Amino acid sequence: MGNIKKALVLTGINREIERFFAEITKRKSEDLLIINSYGAEILQGYSSLMRNIILAVYLDKIEDIYIIVDKYDKGCSINPEHLYAHMEKEGIKVEVIQTLNYIKAVGGNDVMKWLSGSSNIESIVQNNIDFIKKHPLIPRSVKVHGYIVNKETSDYQTLSGVK
Repeated sequence: MGNIKKALVLTGINREIERFFAEITKRKSEDLLIINSYGAEILQGYSSLMRNIILAVYLDKIEDIYIIVDKYDKGCSINPEHLYAHMEKEGIKVEVIQTLNYIKAVGGNDVMKWLSGSSNIESIVQNNIDFIKKHPLIPRSVKVHGYIVNKETSDYQTLSGVK
């Protein structure tokens, strides 16, 4: 029992694509550890998202990591102006954003771009594969896979990435 290796799935927040996980991973749901994240985008090598992946690899004996993203994930199509309008409505002033940019609070020095992320799903999945494969704390034995799911047509596209 203790030797069962699990797989990790990094995915967006759309629960509708979970029906594809068993088919893609060839595993039962109880053998999957799922991490949901807006846009499923790893933006920094030592972020909390990457920390969770690293800890899962070691503590849950992960042998495969699957990045499975909905082709139309709403976390990948965030308009920075629209997002800022929501923030402003809640009392966040432009000066706060300017200060965060000035002190270089995030990579690229653009808080709104950091929050919005990329809108190119293929690029997100491929960058995640590369981020994980090249991370110095991820064992070379862990295989990394990438998929883009189109829930409308019930098919998916495979991206290269297996180590």
